[in-house]
Amino acid sequence: MKLYFVRHGETEWNVRKKIQGSTDIPLNENGLQQAHRLAKELRQQTLDGKLHLVRVYTSPQLRAAETARLAADALQIPCVPCDGLREMDLGEWEGLNWDIIRESYGEVYTYWNEHRRYTHTPGGESYQEVVERTFAALSEILDREAQDVLAVTHSAVLMALRCYLAKLPFEEMVKRYKTKNAEVVVIPAEEIREAAERFCRGE
Repeated sequence: MKLYFVRHGETEWNVRKKIQGSTDIPLNENGLQQAHRLAKELRQQTLDGKLHLVRVYTSPQLRAAETARLAADALQIPCVPCDGLREMDLGEWEGLNWDIIRESYGEVYTYWNEHRRYTHTPGGESYQEVVERTFAALSEILDREAQDVLAVTHSAVLMALRCYLAKLPFEEMVKRYKTKNAEVVVIPAEEIREAAERFCRGE
């Protein structure tokens, strides 16, 4: 079994480089086109016998839910909201861009950037908390499913998950695992299970 992860399509805040986090921003026109192309590609791979997805799980946030709905409709499979796949809550930083944050938050930003796994953004989550709820959600999905599924989620979720799977410092996530809008990332279920068990042991 494999999990096919997808980052949502583009939003206007992506274009303007504004941090979205828990803010519920819909897809822009380009994002809708990306989601339609993704749905078409997934359907074609299914018709060609290369893909056998049985369900779509999605973050409940608009940008992900819209992307997921188009894929599920094209594949004619159920689409299920999953709160654990929602984007990282970045608190006071939402609506700003990283240049403004570096200037306005100074030492707070510097400390967070250098210790980002366990440090909270002001009023927001830490990446450790994001990974914890993501593994909880994925473990439930894996207990429920026996065949491949699609999981539509967000950039910070995917970067944190992939960094943890690779046993790399979270400070390397952007350099190594920045995910494009509507990009597909495939991870075997067994890797997820093993990593979730490792996380539960506190590693």
